[in-house]
Amino acid sequence: MRRQALYIAALLLFLTTKLFAQELFDKAAKPILVSRQFTFTEGPAVDKQGNIFFTDQPNNHIWESDINGKLSVFIDKAGRANGMYFDTKNNLIACADEHNQVWQISPNKK
Repeated sequence: MRRQALYIAALLLFLTTKLFAQELFDKAAKPILVSRQFTFTEGPAVDKQGNIFFTDQPNNHIWESDINGKLSVFIDKAGRANGMYFDTKNNLIACADEHNQVWQISPNKK
């Protein structure tokens, strides 16, 4: 219990420091609803071009929202991917919990 409390306190201190150290968002920016079709989204990652990739984890898809606002399925049957990021070679790295794997997905979806 004490360890959990210390972890939460450290996390709150880190987040508070980050918020006061820099602006995270433009104050004039307004959120934009992309779609209501998803069950549970997570794992957002942004590639070098600014395209946003995220998962609809229960439906087993990785989606792409490109810089022009076009929404499309990037990968179907995505191993129930959740957390993701891009490496220095522009490969999408995804935690795929269907079989407890980590996937490296090339820009051409291999």
